[in-house]
Amino acid sequence: MHTQTGTRTQAPTLLPGLALGCAVLAVVTAVWLYWLVIPGALFGAAAVALGVRLRRRGGRAFGAAAISLGITALFLVPSMLYVTGEAEDWGRDCALNPTNPDC
Repeated sequence: MHTQTGTRTQAPTLLPGLALGCAVLAVVTAVWLYWLVIPGALFGAAAVALGVRLRRRGGRAFGAAAISLGITALFLVPSMLYVTGEAEDWGRDCALNPTNPDC
């Protein structure tokens, strides 16, 4: 499965697709399915781990993309929860006090 080129081994063809697929799923889950905390965090952590493994095996570009998207997803999960929590508070305040000028 691995081929030798000098002293480096080339990454198998499945690992780049798997790493980027995990990274894209992590970002999509963190943004569109923000109420599901576990999948976004798990896909993000898996994307970072696969990206690190891919970079060590010679797939620098795909590894860096997977790591970047995975870390982005890991930061998006809590930030999306914070934004939606604040939006719910704002909506509740406007429903209880509709004469508020911020509504």
